This record gives sequence, structure tokens and C-alpha cells, in this order.
Amino acid sequence: MEENMRLRGKIAACAVAGAAALAGLTVTASGASATSTATTAPAIASAALAPAAVPDETPCPYSGAHPTLWYTDTGSAVRHAQCLINLYGYGVAEDGIFGDGTRSAVRDLQRRCGITVDGMVGPNTWNCLHPDKSPNPR
Repeated sequence: MEENMRLRGKIAACAVAGAAALAGLTVTASGASATSTATTAPAIASAALAPAAVPDETPCPYSGAHPTLWYTDTGSAVRHAQCLINLYGYGVAEDGIFGDGTRSAVRDLQRRCGITVDGMVGPNTWNCLHPDKSPNPR
């Protein structure tokens, strides 16, 4: 009987400690006090429901303009577009050169987004490429 009581006490202590950990708290050995150790709320979400990008961070950092890009264009805006294209699994070279592979991927993404398929990256295609905009090819 006494052993059952000790076992129940240990189970209860584990449950409290587990719940506290999920809430970002630390429970002392005596259980008399708890202090917050979290700076943000814990994230518990299914990978399938997680956004493609965290609003404050982006997998394709870029601070320039989003100009209309044409076949054979070069530069950092092209490299940014290529990085975004690769978020959707295309695997184009992120070399900053708008070549055949990039144009082919752009056309496919445009079809997936239901926008005009012209092979250039204009305002609608930029919106399609950015994971936080709509339409989105996912």
C-alpha cells in the first residue's frame, strides 16, 4: 500500500514536471515554487500545418525590389527568385542567371498558381513565389 502511494506520488510529480516543461516553467524538487524559463511560448504544431516561412525570417533573404524579370536577366533579384523557386522543389541553380531551367520552372509554377503562363517573373509571379502570398503553388 505504501509502495503504491509512493509510485502515485512519483507519477504525479512527473506529470507536473512534464506539464511545466511544456509551459516553459521549471519546477523545483520540493514542488513548492515554479519559475518561468521561457522567452516565448512553446511551439507545438504538426509539420504539415506549419507555415512555409516564419514571418520574421525567410529562407531566401533579400532586401531589394521585385522587378519584372525576363529570360537572360541576371543579378540578385534573379538569385532571389531562384531561391524561392527551389522552395517548391525545383532544384534550379541559384546562380543569378535567368536561363532555360529557371524559365521552365517559372512556367510550371505559373500553371500551378493558375496565373498567365508567360515565363517571366512579374507581380503575379512574385506573389506566387512568395510562400506567404496568394495564389500559392502548394
